[in-house]
Amino acid sequence: MSFGPLEIARLVFLALQSLSFASLVGVLLSARWLRGAESGWRLRVNGRLSTAFTLSAILTLASGAGAFWVHCALMSELPILDAWPAVVSMLRSTQFGHVWAIGAGLLVLLIGLSVICTRAGTIRFQPLIWLLVACVALAKSNGGHPVDAGMLSIPVWADWVHLIAISSWVGIVLAATFIVNPAMLKAGREDLSGGASFVQSMSDAATVALIALFATGAYNGWRGVNAPENLLGSWYGQVLVLKLVLVLIAAGLGGHNRFFEMPSLLGSLRNTAVSHQGPLKRFSTILHVESWVLIGVVAIAAVLVSSPLPGTE
Repeated sequence: MSFGPLEIARLVFLALQSLSFASLVGVLLSARWLRGAESGWRLRVNGRLSTAFTLSAILTLASGAGAFWVHCALMSELPILDAWPAVVSMLRSTQFGHVWAIGAGLLVLLIGLSVICTRAGTIRFQPLIWLLVACVALAKSNGGHPVDAGMLSIPVWADWVHLIAISSWVGIVLAATFIVNPAMLKAGREDLSGGASFVQSMSDAATVALIALFATGAYNGWRGVNAPENLLGSWYGQVLVLKLVLVLIAAGLGGHNRFFEMPSLLGSLRNTAVSHQGPLKRFSTILHVESWVLIGVVAIAAVLVSSPLPGTE
């Protein structure tokens, strides 16, 4: 299957949207785990998480709008700069346009709420924010292949759980790799309050997300390929297999961290007499590699949702 410039642009926007949404989810989870008694490093991290939350919400909306615009240009076979009439028509007269508009409206509310709720350097009103995030994910699930079975059908809900699971896993790995762990590395031994509980919560959440991801991924994947021969005999099936391989690699890296690196890291974080630098550096190095593998998973997923199902090429 070949992709032209506009198709590639749409894939880039879709991957960026998924990555931004995952970052948003990961930041929310990290902020929840780091709330409570304040310490120097946690104050710094919470400020960065608040900023990352707002930026992730804005980037999710902007990249989603870009993907929608390019999609309308492709469907109407118009130049991208002349696609405005097609955009209006799509928004007014198609279910896909209506669902996208609902998701975009929810993101606007989320951005406004994020600006209001993060002024003090922490993310407040998290239950309301989580409700909006869940609704944005549901709108996204109603705009893909699963909606062929009907709005709010079982395949749509399965895709929704899958989206929340992959976003949670990718998001917490990104938040830990690029925001939380660097701050922990700079913190002194006496200033590591909450560090051990954060690492434990992150690992537990990633494990739960991985279980949900495999369960819903197996269901969604089988519905997509429909027959065993389509797994390797169709473009959709081949992309799905590549995604599965990357997920297994990332899961292996996460498993190594959980069972081999995390015990010594937790011990050093709970015992101020022991330096946490060595264990945390090893843990962070593997987490960094895992983050790039998961970025690859997100990119492949963007190709997958844009690919025709077997028998519909």
